[in-house]
Amino acid sequence: MIRTEGEIVRDQQGQLVMQATCQDSCKSCGVNKVCGGSKRSLLLNLSSQQQKVYQEGQQLHVDVAEEELLRLTLLAYILPCLLLVVFALLASPLGDLATALGGIVGLSLGVLLSSWRARRHPPQVQLIPLNMEQTHD
Repeated sequence: MIRTEGEIVRDQQGQLVMQATCQDSCKSCGVNKVCGGSKRSLLLNLSSQQQKVYQEGQQLHVDVAEEELLRLTLLAYILPCLLLVVFALLASPLGDLATALGGIVGLSLGVLLSSWRARRHPPQVQLIPLNMEQTHD
């Protein structure tokens, strides 16, 4: 189980969302320049039922199962790479330029498909209010 902390805040539309706090590992991450631990990249939309349960300012723990993280990682990396190779190979008999264009088309299609799939089936996370957590001695 992978755990992070967050806080319930309101987004620009006035909806309650969970804002993950940027961990120390964010500072050393290789994609820090792209993500930068930005507020947009660390927001988790809450369902209408969850919006009734949680209050603005409430602190939470967010748990993500390793299997869920693996599924999302495979979706984000493998699908675009696979389509890049397939489209490049299909276009290779037409020459080098066609191979490069086929790779670009395959990569773009893979990114679009993986983001569409991720939006349709978002990661399953468990939200645990900090004040309801039980401590074990």
